[in-house]
Amino acid sequence: MISLNKPFIERKDLKYFYDVLNSKILTDGKYQMKSENFIKSLIKSRFVAVTHSCTAALEISALLLKLKKGDEVLMPSYGFVSISNAITLRGAKPIFVDVNPKTLNICTDDILKKITKKTVAIYLIHYSGHSCDMKKILSIKKKYKLFIIEDAAHAFPAKYKNKYLGTIGDIGVFSFHETKNLTSGQGGCISINNKNFMKRVNHILDKGTNRKDLIKNYKKKIIKSNNKKYYSWVDFGSEYRASELTCALLYSQLKKIKFIQRKRQILWNKYKKLFKDINSDKFYLIEPLKNTTSSYHLIVLLFKNLNESDRFKDFLQKNGVAATFHYVPLHSSKMGRLYSSARLPMTENLFRRVVRLPLFPTMRISEFKKINKLIKKFFNK
Repeated sequence: MISLNKPFIERKDLKYFYDVLNSKILTDGKYQMKSENFIKSLIKSRFVAVTHSCTAALEISALLLKLKKGDEVLMPSYGFVSISNAITLRGAKPIFVDVNPKTLNICTDDILKKITKKTVAIYLIHYSGHSCDMKKILSIKKKYKLFIIEDAAHAFPAKYKNKYLGTIGDIGVFSFHETKNLTSGQGGCISINNKNFMKRVNHILDKGTNRKDLIKNYKKKIIKSNNKKYYSWVDFGSEYRASELTCALLYSQLKKIKFIQRKRQILWNKYKKLFKDINSDKFYLIEPLKNTTSSYHLIVLLFKNLNESDRFKDFLQKNGVAATFHYVPLHSSKMGRLYSSARLPMTENLFRRVVRLPLFPTMRISEFKKINKLIKKFFNK
């Protein structure tokens, strides 16, 4: 089976693990610092911290917003569960929003329909590594004075015009899960772009303590005996930072980012040419907006007919090619129904017709030729 994704890990990456183990510094070490500095410099963020997951980064964002009972937070129903958990764990209410069928990103028209006096923030997802319509979203932010949190789990290092996704709203989060373009195993990252959140973020990252204020050098973790100050519990928080082993793998991936992204872009464009040559009206490719740069995270087709979508997936799977659906709408889930009885006609209508195809930088020419041949055979081209 040609898998949907495959992390690009090489033998030479092991040297970073050995360096960590030999150093005996397994937390808050040089690879955490190196990774954070690399990302901060690349995306030009005010603040970056590597976390043990993107889920952790989302939970931090909800703490920074001081979400509470009675607050309403808009978010797409078509997405992963981590946003809704971050919101509900703080006692706030998720308000599920429909998607744009051309991009599968949050629908700005539906956002406007669902803003109330209780609305505090909008969480958006840059689906498949393609930017949301940030011009419209920033206009809504300004008019209604809302916070914007960018879930850029798919979108490192994609851009809207000349700005990196994750640095445009108040807060951005990224994923370095096994399934993402760059992997640290199960890591993530938070980018703080609103200076008003700077004071608290390290407290939250360090279990609610002000440890970072007193211990700033990873090589000197001892507070001198004559020091009259001690770090203590000052805020909400948890164990959110990534370990040194996680950061070591991430750093090895970051050093190969240009190679990985170039390979993904080449393969994505090969798929695009294939679908253009097929010239079928039975489906369309989910593509990035103009004036944006994709991360080329996913190849996603949206079929116009459910039976045709199922037939296509079955045909490819039986012939050794992973082809599958993606998200199931959150608003119609067991937990989602506790918070919403809304109907989202577009999301409900299209989620079963989504098909994802294999995309990873080490795909062999023979593997793509096989996929190419099978897809053409299915459409009799």
